[in-house]
This record gives sequence, structure tokens and C-alpha cells, in this order.
Amino acid sequence: MFKYIILKKSKIIFFCIFTLILSNIALSEDLDYQRVAVEVKKKLQIAKNMQFTKQQDKAFWALYSEYERDLDDVYRDKFDLVQDFKNANASRRVTDQQANQYLENFFEIENRKLLIKQGYIEKFQKILPGKKVARFYQIDNKLDAIINHELAIKVDLLE
Repeated sequence: MFKYIILKKSKIIFFCIFTLILSNIALSEDLDYQRVAVEVKKKLQIAKNMQFTKQQDKAFWALYSEYERDLDDVYRDKFDLVQDFKNANASRRVTDQQANQYLENFFEIENRKLLIKQGYIEKFQKILPGKKVARFYQIDNKLDAIINHELAIKVDLLE
């Protein structure tokens, strides 16, 4: 019972801290700063929520660095697309053709991200037990959901 309460509290604290951090990041106009700050916060949360042995820790972070490098262009493209869409939408002059192009670009970026993440499953399985790999992907997906939420807040719906 006590362990459950601690786990529940730490999940709530994790969510609140990460949300506050992202809120502060959202105030910054510098997208490069935002990206770097998000990467650092993701690493901190992954480290906090994965219980690695020393051997696993060294192997994981080496592979994770490669994973993040491979995803960097995807995240950069996504941030840029959101910014472009936000600017176009603010002018209230988005054409049907532009909207279709944004959709096409969005799904192309999401597909690239999915392919990269799928491509790393076996690599992570070589250095970690299956449960830890699944836990990592759960954490990674939760962090992505928080980031996506923050990005969604920045963009108004099309009229």
C-alpha cells in the first residue's frame, strides 16, 4: 500500500514538474533553446524512471544518444512545421491547398518518427530485458504526448 502511494505521488509530481518546465519553455521564442531544453528534461525523466544496472546504464545512454540523433531531424521538422502553420494560420489566409500540404507534411514527419522508433526496438532489446525496453517506450511515448499537447496549445484551429 505504502509503495503504491509513493508511486502514485511520484507520477503526479513527475507530470506537474514536466508540465511546468514545458510551460516555461513555451514562453521562450527561441525554438533551438526549446528543443535543447526538452531533450535535457526528457533525459532527466528517463533516468529517474528507469532502474538501470551500471552495465545497462552505460549501454542504454550510448544507444539513446544515437536514437536521439536519428530523431533530431524529425523533431526539428515537426517544430518548424508547427511554427509555419501557426504563422500561416494567424494570417487567416490558409488555402485548401496549403492545409492539404501541412497535413501531408505532418503525416510524413510522424511516419518517419515511427519508423525510427520501430527500428530501435531490437537494438534496445540487445542491451535491456524486454520489460525495460517496453518501459522505456512507455516513458518515451508519455513524454511525446506531453510535448504534443504543448505544441497543440500553441496552434489555433483553422477557420
